[in-house]
Amino acid sequence: MKVQTKSRNEIKLALAFLGGGAVSAAAMTQTAHAETVTVKKGQTLQSIAKDKHVSVEALAKNNDLDPDSNLSPNQELDVPEPAKKYTVKEGDTVSEIAHAHGLDTEDVLKWNNLSWDDCVIFIGDELNLQDPTTDQPADTTATAANNNNGHVASIVGSTQAEQIVNLAKQYASMNIPYVWGGSTPSGFDCSGLTSYIFNQIGIGIGRTTIAQEAHVQSTDISDASQVAAVAQPGDLLFWGGHGSTYHVGIYIGNNQFVAAPQPGQNVSVQAVSNYFKPSFVGKVVR
Repeated sequence: MKVQTKSRNEIKLALAFLGGGAVSAAAMTQTAHAETVTVKKGQTLQSIAKDKHVSVEALAKNNDLDPDSNLSPNQELDVPEPAKKYTVKEGDTVSEIAHAHGLDTEDVLKWNNLSWDDCVIFIGDELNLQDPTTDQPADTTATAANNNNGHVASIVGSTQAEQIVNLAKQYASMNIPYVWGGSTPSGFDCSGLTSYIFNQIGIGIGRTTIAQEAHVQSTDISDASQVAAVAQPGDLLFWGGHGSTYHVGIYIGNNQFVAAPQPGQNVSVQAVSNYFKPSFVGKVVR
């Protein structure tokens, strides 16, 4: 079930029931030691956790303490690394998730391409708990420079490609309608869907099909049978001439793609065919 917020006073953004609930400690992933702090007079686990952008539960666990333990001045605490991701659980809200990790709700919304007035998240979604544009994994920072084989290196690593495909399949299963100009799970147009999914994993590719062309290395297609030989899961499929494309989808493998087709239809998985053949495959490189 999805719940869409309508005001700042009701930020129940993703839950299977409206009562809300505490963020589960099992969903916290901070484990690595980041730094040691010395407790000052008046400080609490809660205040230190908020200052260091970690959850109270993770900070307490890292120091063999109970979350409601009292602290003493000059006591030393090992602070874990802040979590980068959080998987949405039943009963969660964005505001509760942000608060539990010592973050501002505004930041969490921004890092996940959400807003106060149009924000829907779903159980199982992964939320960014850090700015995804400032901390890219090593295998996803390749640019358009040539690799040793003379081919353009993709910016999308294998892990991110899998995330793209999984997100595309997820949204294809949610009966999300085509909405002209739509760019959120309440309604997508074709390029709004692709832009949203790539933004979810921290890659900006532009909002329109033509803008997205500028971020890919393209391979023209003359027959639908070529797509399976050329495209990799997570690549983009474009319809229309270069510089004048009118449709885009995400290739998910097995000669299938996910797209927001047209008014009156929902985001769905479709088969590649000559009946509606893509014009070229786009591998995101920049």
